[in-house]
Amino acid sequence: MRRILTAAIAATALLSLTGVALAANLYTVDGSSNPKGKGSKKKPRPIALKFDFQVENDNPAVRGTPIETFAIGSEGLVTYPERFPTCTFSQANRDGSPARACRKARVGGGLVQNLVGPAASPSVKIFCNLKMALYNIRGVGRHGGMAIRLDGDPKEPALQTPNDRTINCPTAVHGAIKARFVPRRIAGVAADELRFSVPPELLQPYGLDTTVRNTISKIAKKVRKKRIRGKQRKVGYYSSIGCKGRKRTVRATFTDELGRKFTATRARRC
Repeated sequence: MRRILTAAIAATALLSLTGVALAANLYTVDGSSNPKGKGSKKKPRPIALKFDFQVENDNPAVRGTPIETFAIGSEGLVTYPERFPTCTFSQANRDGSPARACRKARVGGGLVQNLVGPAASPSVKIFCNLKMALYNIRGVGRHGGMAIRLDGDPKEPALQTPNDRTINCPTAVHGAIKARFVPRRIAGVAADELRFSVPPELLQPYGLDTTVRNTISKIAKKVRKKRIRGKQRKVGYYSSIGCKGRKRTVRATFTDELGRKFTATRARRC
């Protein structure tokens, strides 16, 4: 790790002499659910959920601006975390690895691909891939939430290409982000939005800025029963309860470290 960081510092010294004009982030978002179908509030449809987003700078020579807060949701997709096993955030955030109590609380996972580099030199681009695990946690408010666990260690050789998905990061990262579900309306339909802020130790590990460039996440289809309007119904951790038309709006809102807010949307078949 020290050799990698030394290389980054050397690159900083070189690039800081040239000067690079900063620009604005560009955001894209996508997602899908399985099985398809609208469902309804009376009869929710349990689903598996895929979600991903990308962040880049409109100046390809530099990293994107780090993102501090996220809000992610899809039209007509709601959650029932109270029906599924949980662990605490502290258990999910435990040093080394999550506690055994979180094994049954795991609801999904994925990959986070970052760019890291010194704040003073945005043209330094060091790839950092982290494994993501998602845990259903309690004690995060009225509507529940998740712990977004991120793990990765430095390996040699360092990542060289953006398409390499090997878990490898120049700085050791082991920790979780606390996220909560907030009821919202997306495209006029009820939805649960997942909101979270990235803590400083993950946003700037070892003093290096971290920018998420690509995230791929999957929530498993898990089914329990819940009494709805007097009847026992099957519900998923995520369930579909409707769409306005034939397509569902997927939406993500990003707030960068400068306080600027941006929203990306995508329409996908219900």
